[in-house]
Amino acid sequence: MALQAAGRRALVTAVATAACLAAVAVAAEPRHGLSAFGDLKYGADFTHFAYVEPGAPKGGTVRLQDEGSFDNLNPFILKGIKLAGMGAQALRLPFESLMTRAQDEPDAMYGLVAESADLAADRSAVAFTVRGQARWHDGTPITANDVAFSAATLRAEGDPAYRLVLRDV
Repeated sequence: MALQAAGRRALVTAVATAACLAAVAVAAEPRHGLSAFGDLKYGADFTHFAYVEPGAPKGGTVRLQDEGSFDNLNPFILKGIKLAGMGAQALRLPFESLMTRAQDEPDAMYGLVAESADLAADRSAVAFTVRGQARWHDGTPITANDVAFSAATLRAEGDPAYRLVLRDV
């Protein structure tokens, strides 16, 4: 239960962090993605990135090898020993973010939990609309309050790397 609660808070925090870092382009109105270098490759109605095979088989087992031990699956706090690959800039397997980076564009980020992002003309603020279909593991809708709570918690109690990134959010 504690892991689920910590994971829930960490998820939304990761979302807020990624989204803040993604705010690099000027948007005149809410957009499905942001880009510092002009137009986005994918339109608002895209269903998958070009490098993704939507018909690929689902399921199975993934085994990853590493040495050492861990007692913490939450990459957003200092307590405990983190699982290898769960660091601040590394893969976050159990978490989703407001936006996700496109691997075939150098600077683009597209809405994931966020349906759209509305960036202020002076880049001083970004407002996200949470996707109506976004849900927690138990089916509960993800809300703007969840995102705000996570950002506030990370600013106050998170790993110093996140405190620094979120200090002006």
